[in-house]
Amino acid sequence: MKIENPNITLADEARNGVKEEVRSGFLDWLFEFNVTGDDGELYALGGSILSLALEKIDLATLCMAKGTGSARQLKNSIYKITQFPGGCMNKFYRNPQGTLKIEKREHSVLVTCGEQYKVECFDDYSWHIMVDTLDGEYKADLWHRAYGYPLWYGRETPSYLTQHSITYGYNTAGDVEGEFTYMGKKVKVKGTGQRERYVAVDSSAAELGGWEDWGYITFNEIHSSMYDMRLGMKDFAIYDIENKKYYPEGKMEITHEDWAFMRELDGFVPMTYNIKIETEGGIYQVKAHVGNARTWGVTYKVPDNPVAVLIFNKVEGTFTDNEGNVRTLTGGRGTMSVRQWHAYPNILPRELYSDEVLTGEKFETL
Repeated sequence: MKIENPNITLADEARNGVKEEVRSGFLDWLFEFNVTGDDGELYALGGSILSLALEKIDLATLCMAKGTGSARQLKNSIYKITQFPGGCMNKFYRNPQGTLKIEKREHSVLVTCGEQYKVECFDDYSWHIMVDTLDGEYKADLWHRAYGYPLWYGRETPSYLTQHSITYGYNTAGDVEGEFTYMGKKVKVKGTGQRERYVAVDSSAAELGGWEDWGYITFNEIHSSMYDMRLGMKDFAIYDIENKKYYPEGKMEITHEDWAFMRELDGFVPMTYNIKIETEGGIYQVKAHVGNARTWGVTYKVPDNPVAVLIFNKVEGTFTDNEGNVRTLTGGRGTMSVRQWHAYPNILPRELYSDEVLTGEKFETL
């Protein structure tokens, strides 16, 4: 979405409501990071503060995934099945409404939700995230530093996902550094990630059009955030760091390939993403491979509307300008959160994806 002034301000970071009539509004401060540790491992670190007006709770979530896996072909079947290490730590803390605190300072906004989660948002586009499970299992001290301008969902004027689903806020990709301690092991990390500052009114998963992609891709030269409601709204923002160019409008196409069944999600996920975005400055193309995935949500269990975070372990990209010059992009990273109206496909005979050896008559795939 193109707006007159795309700068992030402290007022955006502290925003806690909307003008519209609210039935089931919510707001969040969320992060999803793809980082490499000083131990050589790939980690996906995530968390959020989520205030739910209808449920009257302020929720803090913390999560971590480690390593990479792959998909394998099942014998005597047309289907593949994922073999991911998945998430190794998922925590959520339900607090009564009013636990969320927003403290405005001279050059920052400090947001807290109980003792487990606090984030300080600075006026130089950086976030300092400090989280702690308080039981000795996990704590992290992380910095997210963004470049240029974000993907805006609305500001003075709202963004409409549907006629009644109204959103304000932004997503932005950036560099990540810091450290975490898990089960007594301290790991220093460096990579990239996306953060979200969001206010919404009356969202409905049934109106997603079957599939939703929300995530980011970063390279050393270009950072991008994107949102694709499969049969609805499509939004993105590309910031060319090398040339200080901002592209918030154009045509985006995301295609999914090489589907595999993910048992934890009880549905299929794509193992390969092909992304093409046409902007006024040129064409941005990305091919990303999924190396790990975990379920996501306020319970971390398979919901009626399945949600997963797909973690990319290999990302390639190019940017072709209007004169035909091709820039090969380096250092690719990213994650993609996917939300489905229902598991796809939502009804499958177990023998199509089970490792069990069956005897006698069985369903033959075509």
